[in-house]
Amino acid sequence: MRITINRKALARGIQGILLLSALSIIFFSIFFDSVSVIGATNITNTTVIARVNITNTHPNITSVIVDDDTKAPANTIDLVANSVQVITCNATIFDTNGAGDIDPNSSNATLFLWSLGSDGQTDNNFRYRNESCGECITMTATTVNCGCRFAVQYYANYSSEWLCNFSIHDMGGTGNTVNLSDSESSLNVTVTRLLAINTSSLLDYGNLSVTQTTGTPVPFNVSNGGNTNLNLTLRGYGGTDEDSGINNTMACEFGNISIGNQRYMPGIDYSGVDFDSMRNLSNQTSKGFTNLTIMQRENDTQHDDDVNTTYWRLRIPTGVGGICNGTIIFGAIQAD
Repeated sequence: MRITINRKALARGIQGILLLSALSIIFFSIFFDSVSVIGATNITNTTVIARVNITNTHPNITSVIVDDDTKAPANTIDLVANSVQVITCNATIFDTNGAGDIDPNSSNATLFLWSLGSDGQTDNNFRYRNESCGECITMTATTVNCGCRFAVQYYANYSSEWLCNFSIHDMGGTGNTVNLSDSESSLNVTVTRLLAINTSSLLDYGNLSVTQTTGTPVPFNVSNGGNTNLNLTLRGYGGTDEDSGINNTMACEFGNISIGNQRYMPGIDYSGVDFDSMRNLSNQTSKGFTNLTIMQRENDTQHDDDVNTTYWRLRIPTGVGGICNGTIIFGAIQAD
């Protein structure tokens, strides 16, 4: 059998095949190129920025110093006999949110003897509190100085182990309701020793005649005006000038009452003791040591062993008249 092929048709067929091949090459080239690009960019991690706005930070108490406004150095308290010494516990406070973020009404402090701690009831011997200080002064844009004041009693225990603990909280920063706080203690504070005696200024025997002796002894109280136990000494002289009155117990408008006519007994009621059995008021301290101990005060509400009584009698000799005055020196010697 004979097959006849038309040359023109063959040429067209060949051209079709070539065109189809070219199109196939182009298609597969584009497809595989696309697949190659996607597969080459492997994403195995990504970076994320984390962000927060700190609207409040803790206030930071950087120092606490105690000052009694005297010439004594800082952190030293010199007491005042039979009275109070006002001291200030000063705290320097830094706050990143600014000085205005410190709440002055929240400031409070405790002045206390370290060995007995800051907890418990207030006691004038060893623990003081101020829970509403409210005194703050702006120092810089981020720093304030706040103070808490205390009226320290004359019988506060002498020791070098007092501390002042200061606490404060802030206003909550910016748009925050969380109030943050800080608390810090001072270095050791010294309350110095105070040896002091306290009496009234007049021992009055009233009206007496010559040759007459005081009947019932006149009581005269003596109290401890400091923070240490004391022993009492007594001596005296006539009038107000010791040199001229050394041999007298009283100087009168007319004549003098000599030593030996004014006598005392310390510590207990000697109403039944006769005049000659009582102690003579000498003009020498060494002879006037009474051996009467008056204790440091320990009771905040009343006086106990910190007050004791001496009892006095006077005998009027002949040859004197008018108003008579004498000086009695009540002395204190440390008892412990």
